[in-house]
Amino acid sequence: MTDTIPEPSVIVLIGASGSGKSTLARTWPADYRLELDFYRSLVSGDEGDQEATEDAVFLLDTVLEARVARGLTCVIDATNSRADVRRRLVDAAHAYDLPAVAVVMTSPLDACLARNSRRPANRRVPDSVVRRQYEQIAAARPALRNEGFDHVVADDALLRLRLLLQRAVDRIHAEHQDDGDHTERARRVLARRFFGEDMAAAFTWTQLRPNHDPIGAIVVGGDEITLAYRTWYPDPLAWGFEAQVPCLGGCPGPAWVEVRTPMDLLAVYDDDFPEDAVRCDRCGAGTTAQKAVSA
Repeated sequence: MTDTIPEPSVIVLIGASGSGKSTLARTWPADYRLELDFYRSLVSGDEGDQEATEDAVFLLDTVLEARVARGLTCVIDATNSRADVRRRLVDAAHAYDLPAVAVVMTSPLDACLARNSRRPANRRVPDSVVRRQYEQIAAARPALRNEGFDHVVADDALLRLRLLLQRAVDRIHAEHQDDGDHTERARRVLARRFFGEDMAAAFTWTQLRPNHDPIGAIVVGGDEITLAYRTWYPDPLAWGFEAQVPCLGGCPGPAWVEVRTPMDLLAVYDDDFPEDAVRCDRCGAGTTAQKAVSA
């Protein structure tokens, strides 16, 4: 079966916690997705804070109305197990002449419970709540059209994977077109791979010379960590960054220590890195790693 969900529309995902709603929601563009957990995090700093739900719902409804007034598709990523919640969303769609679409998740209860158990503690829902949500949705499913939904479809009838794959390909193509040369692409790929999105945004290459390891820096305000990307090892999977640190032998350096995670960067910033891991280019202290590679 092909994906027949109309656009624009208000797409209401209906499923117990752990049923795969957020995974499915990510097959739509990011601006389509209105996720209740996100709004909880926005108002409280914790996406699992149930006490923030009322404020989070207010924000979600505000954004929903602003989007549907402009005729834009919205994907509501929440359990939506209660009839009164679904009615509010259907009314919002119909107020602006948009169709309301119910997408019912079909994951069995055991799968929901298993996925829920693997979540971080702040997002884990009690099993009793998951069971209650599952029962509510199973009871409501036959009458969803009577609630005002214009379309009711099960998630396993949607062919969304290709859309997600195509979006990933398009994003890569866009990045390549936006980057004037390979250095910006390398900055994004390498820094994001090792240190995550936040650090990648603060990273830039500073020295790119033929036959030399590229040098870059993470800079925020007056703080800076200088990094070199090392490709000494025969196995490319072992390539990675070193951060510049003071030489423990007392010479002007530069000295370097391996960094592969944000935790390593924090240790460098706090001068809390292991001394036996420091290697100095100038005085030769701690050159064991290089010697092992060239041996």
